[in-house]
Amino acid sequence: MIRRSLLTAALILVGSVALAPKTMAQTVDIPFTGTVGGACNFDQVTPGSLGMNQPSNPTALAGGFPGGVFGKVSVTCNAPSQLTVSKPMQTGGPTFTPMFSDAFVNSPVGSTNTTGNSPLMLPVGSPTMLDVDMFVDKGSPLTPGTYDYKVTLTVTP
Repeated sequence: MIRRSLLTAALILVGSVALAPKTMAQTVDIPFTGTVGGACNFDQVTPGSLGMNQPSNPTALAGGFPGGVFGKVSVTCNAPSQLTVSKPMQTGGPTFTPMFSDAFVNSPVGSTNTTGNSPLMLPVGSPTMLDVDMFVDKGSPLTPGTYDYKVTLTVTP
């Protein structure tokens, strides 16, 4: 009788193991996607100042004239980028419509201006120091006063 009980117990145990669902390991891959866009950052802006083309009876102002100083800015890009410059825009002082105006950007990698030059191609990764100059010519004597201008630099990655 004990033998029959042991045999029955053994058959029940083997049947349970054989009929029980087998545990199978399963895997799944979870995809991730990210896009890093090109970007440029301007840093260390130093304003310029305007000098006069002649001390008595000046008709034009520029950063490159005596008494003037170029503006400076550093730019760093993480992708190939191009820089363009706008014409000077008066923001203060006695107003006039210049007969000619231009803005210039000089750097160790090249230069550009507002009068038809190609955009300046900027290197990737390292800061590039830009010297910014501007020129406005009234064509007749300037009214005494303090003249304020801005030049806009645009970087497109």
